[in-house]
Amino acid sequence: MTTIAVDFDGVIHSYTQGWADGTVYDQPMPGAVNGLNALMMDYAVYIHTARDIEQVSTWLTTLGFRCRTIFEGDFWNTRDILLVTNRKLPASAYVDDRGIRFHSWAQVLIDLPNMV
Repeated sequence: MTTIAVDFDGVIHSYTQGWADGTVYDQPMPGAVNGLNALMMDYAVYIHTARDIEQVSTWLTTLGFRCRTIFEGDFWNTRDILLVTNRKLPASAYVDDRGIRFHSWAQVLIDLPNMV
């Protein structure tokens, strides 16, 4: 089973006011619900976030997803249920709006100033 990790803010949650008070306050990003559903057909998917995982799970549940927040293992490989966690578990791919793809440190030092 292949696992895909998906960041919450800016990828699923629109995050138009930034962190604000730490609550989940916004609408989903355009295409987020359909995108997650498509991923979940073929992969185990987990959501990683710095926000309160119970609040994120409740928000995702209102969008029709089955979620889980309690997981003691090292690898998430359950399809059809989203794990919501504040841990960065192993995955085959990480979907994040603020990521830099690593090729070399020289390339990171070139790419980073364009990201911040």
